[in-house]
Amino acid sequence: MKIKFEFLFNIIEVGAIGMILLLALTFQLYLKELPCPLCLLQRVGFVMMIYGLLLNLKYGYRPSHYSIVLISGLFTASVALRQVALHIIPGTGSYGSPVFGLHLYTWSFIISMTIVFVTSLMLALDRQYYQTTDASFLHRGITGLIFLIIGLIVMGNFVTTLLECGLTACPDNPTVYKLLTSTLKFL
Repeated sequence: MKIKFEFLFNIIEVGAIGMILLLALTFQLYLKELPCPLCLLQRVGFVMMIYGLLLNLKYGYRPSHYSIVLISGLFTASVALRQVALHIIPGTGSYGSPVFGLHLYTWSFIISMTIVFVTSLMLALDRQYYQTTDASFLHRGITGLIFLIIGLIVMGNFVTTLLECGLTACPDNPTVYKLLTSTLKFL
């Protein structure tokens, strides 16, 4: 069976964004770097990008699915740029540990703009819109596995965000998991 370029592209992009979310979750759990509200908004943007790509894998390639990715990418880039601007003045400090010399919010801006650019190029490939959804066993199996993995990553991010913020507004500079701390005080 020949794997179509569009299918492979969507899988690679979903995998890359999934790895970004997994890396952010790893920083949070193992390095004890709790995400700020802007970081959480960037995660929401990445999840929405994945949503658009997963729609392509499940229902076929459509411009409307790519537009979800593009709008989400621009949202993520704008939130990341806002965070970069907060820390651009020397002496104002930064948030989190750098990765390859850049902080996660800087990487978030670079990666989301790259996704916007590459997705714009994919949007221009007309031949993908005339094809029907590949319903082969391999295609469905790979798509199902991807949905499961991404679902677990998104659920992990949701649970840690709930523990960090509870059902109220998230703190500007979190140092503890609010829900766990309030629960332990109650006991």
